[in-house]
Amino acid sequence: MDLVLYHWPRYIPAVFFVYYSFMQVKGKYTFLQKIGLSIVLFFISAPVVSVIAEFLSSWFFSVLLFSYAESSSATFFAIHTAFVIAYDIIAFIIPLILYAKIIGLPAAVTSTWYFQFVLQDRFALIISPTRGTYLVVYAIGLILLVIVHFNEIDYIRSHLESLNWKAVLSFYFALFVLMDSCYCALYFFNYVVSEDIDVLVIWIDAIVIVSCAFAAGFSKLNVYLSKEQTKKIDYMKKFQESQTDIIRDFATISEAKSGETGEHIRRVSEYTGILASEILNDNVDVELVKVASMMHDVGKLMIPNEIIEKPGPLTPEEYEIVKEHSAYGNTLLSHGDSLIMNIAREIAYQHHERWDGKGYHQGLKGDEISVFAQIVAVADVYDALTSKRSYKDPWPADRARTEIIIQRGQQFAPRVVDVFDRCYDQIEEIRLKYKD
Repeated sequence: MDLVLYHWPRYIPAVFFVYYSFMQVKGKYTFLQKIGLSIVLFFISAPVVSVIAEFLSSWFFSVLLFSYAESSSATFFAIHTAFVIAYDIIAFIIPLILYAKIIGLPAAVTSTWYFQFVLQDRFALIISPTRGTYLVVYAIGLILLVIVHFNEIDYIRSHLESLNWKAVLSFYFALFVLMDSCYCALYFFNYVVSEDIDVLVIWIDAIVIVSCAFAAGFSKLNVYLSKEQTKKIDYMKKFQESQTDIIRDFATISEAKSGETGEHIRRVSEYTGILASEILNDNVDVELVKVASMMHDVGKLMIPNEIIEKPGPLTPEEYEIVKEHSAYGNTLLSHGDSLIMNIAREIAYQHHERWDGKGYHQGLKGDEISVFAQIVAVADVYDALTSKRSYKDPWPADRARTEIIIQRGQQFAPRVVDVFDRCYDQIEEIRLKYKD
């Protein structure tokens, strides 16, 4: 009971911690669940855990370790400080795990939030000269923290994944160790040192205040850097969207001239997206290659109409001219310097290369061929086989599928063919959905 009464000011921030935590999980729990969780959150709050840890550590230290350090004040201080820091770190492990489970956000986020409350409690304990002033100091520290981040509160809430929480958490953890050391130093000064206590206390307070100010500045810097990165990403998205629109328009013109339909563009793009999602590790690359694939035949704009629109088979000479469209595509797209334009250029230039090295225009083989071109090559040929052209009727889907599989390791990359075969039902669904 004495323990409860002695530390009563620290239980008020514990109640605030419970309220703050439930603000982060609105609508997630029922009323009865919230009652139970309120009790759990109260007992895992930083002040309550600290009170229990202080009581147990003092008893444990006095019973088991104090006798080994009586002879030397310096030895006593060193052992006591190391013990308290290690004990406090261990004491907060289970509360941190429980808090992360309750909030349901990434561990780095919840741990940073939790440590913020730990540091506020430590700050108030060190700075306040009496129990009565603890709440005043705690409130002042909390107000200053809100002022520092006032303009970023909405941004932080809406961009949790953009912030570098691990960096802030590392800083907070180091500050936690420093403040624990300072708290132990105050204990040492009050009970061991007999002279100049006021000067030493002011010195400790100054260290803590300056360190907390640096922590707040570091946290604010992290938000600022995140904002700048977000601005760059938004700009790149807008730039990407404008280039995507240009690519779609350019591809439509190209297909119109080649006698193929706009649905061919859509189908190849959709096939490419399905294959790329199984092969590429980056979702951004999947979206990029899906859009860039629309430009695979842009070089046909440079081929004479009488050859492109010829209803019958091409002569060997005419075929050699048509083959130049891949080189033309490379030239037409070489002036753009964005990632999507570079991918589109690789596809346009290499999508007629063969895995066995017998393709054109460069005679590349194996993985010398861009993975983007490897993917589009399969998507393009399958759609060409199953589509009607002025010089041929469409192949049955099963026959076209078999042909793609036969060309595994010859015309096409083995892994792309394997994915094609595995995802064939999705591809066929797209073909039927976007028929000419």
